[in-house]
Amino acid sequence: MTPLQQFENLNKAPNLDLETRILRLKQLKKAIQSNTDKIIVALNTDYGRRCESETRIAEVMICIAEINHTLSHIGEWTRTKTKPAGFKFLLSKNAIIPQPLGVVGIISPWNYPFNLAIAPLIAAISAGNKVMIKPSEMTPSTSQLLADIVSDVFKETEVAVSLGGVDVAQQFSALPFKHILFTGSTAVGKIVMQAAANNLTPVTLELGGKSPVVIDEKYNLKTAAKSIIAGKFYNAGQTCIAPDYILVNKKQQKDLINELTDELKKVYRQTNDNNDYTAIINSNHFNRLRIIAKKADQENQCIWPLGDEMIEELNVFPPLLVANSNNQSSTMETEIFGPILPIIAVDSTQDALNIINERSNPLTLYVFSNRSHFIKKVINNTLSGSVAVNETLVQFAQNGIPFGGVGESGMGSYHGENGFNSFSHLKSVYYQSRINLNSMARAPFSNFKKKIVKLMTNM
Repeated sequence: MTPLQQFENLNKAPNLDLETRILRLKQLKKAIQSNTDKIIVALNTDYGRRCESETRIAEVMICIAEINHTLSHIGEWTRTKTKPAGFKFLLSKNAIIPQPLGVVGIISPWNYPFNLAIAPLIAAISAGNKVMIKPSEMTPSTSQLLADIVSDVFKETEVAVSLGGVDVAQQFSALPFKHILFTGSTAVGKIVMQAAANNLTPVTLELGGKSPVVIDEKYNLKTAAKSIIAGKFYNAGQTCIAPDYILVNKKQQKDLINELTDELKKVYRQTNDNNDYTAIINSNHFNRLRIIAKKADQENQCIWPLGDEMIEELNVFPPLLVANSNNQSSTMETEIFGPILPIIAVDSTQDALNIINERSNPLTLYVFSNRSHFIKKVINNTLSGSVAVNETLVQFAQNGIPFGGVGESGMGSYHGENGFNSFSHLKSVYYQSRINLNSMARAPFSNFKKKIVKLMTNM
């Protein structure tokens, strides 16, 4: 079926009641667990080489945790919440009733093609919606497996997957959804938002940007290096919340590079024949990174810590550190989205903050410090979607806090209750008590009523 036919099929069906939502989420959990090996194979096929453990953690474990969290709290989230009316509305009450929106759309990317389709799906189903998913055409094996799993778990009137390329994506984004959640680049996010505007469809945009790392000069560099390497080179840097560049005091830049180099040698040893090191998704992105590296080599000091060469036929791009990089170098032009890590030397914390604030708001920000005043200074004087202190990436796996960007890194959020709310209409209801004194604020205004109004306006 075409996206339009899928939409019409879903739009005619009723929204999901609570019992059905719970049943489908339990069935989805079992399906993910039973298909874990297939998920690993599919991603390995799409990438050419995808680290198995990274797939288990990022694509499977996090989705299972999201389902578990949702099942534990869905009764609370769906419950009508009553709130007292103000004292001027004697004995009346207010209520907030979460309701499904209807048919919602999810557009997922290639870098975590299973997780970033399933996690929004969990949120949308928990809210009782019918869902359409447009997965990336750049990961065809994973997209097909996703479609197979969805068809096994859900009725065709509950969830549909639209497979295909750019033409299908254009048809998809033009549909009159009640909400769209898009994960991907800022450039494509603008296109999706423009298409959604034609139908006045609200959007949640999970984009990216250059996520900075700020290191307190009092913090242990070896400890920082461990977390930075783990976060930056996970999935070979093809992560929207990967550390994009480091800001470190110029007196410590050389020592930090040494620590980063030592940690890379311990973690990967070499990348050419290492199944723990993921390949770049395709030749286009491999060549994009090669151009960045070539420019960086002309402008800065490039350090290949492992001494490995690029393997073009396998799209394996080894870790690259770029020293003496500055805010005007080519590595700072756009989000790197790969295993290239610029290290910028700064004179002070304020210089680091200035560099961050001169750029678009990042999706996340990493600060390494054990001093509360330093941490507060960085957090309070920057604007980012999220912040992680003394660790990288793991903020994405927290169910109890919202995940989302700000400004060019996105809008809206999901995960946990925030995801439920994003895909719900929180309908407000006012219940008038039998004792109704509202006539005191309505014409005709006698002298007595005027006195009451004056009294009320001063309360």
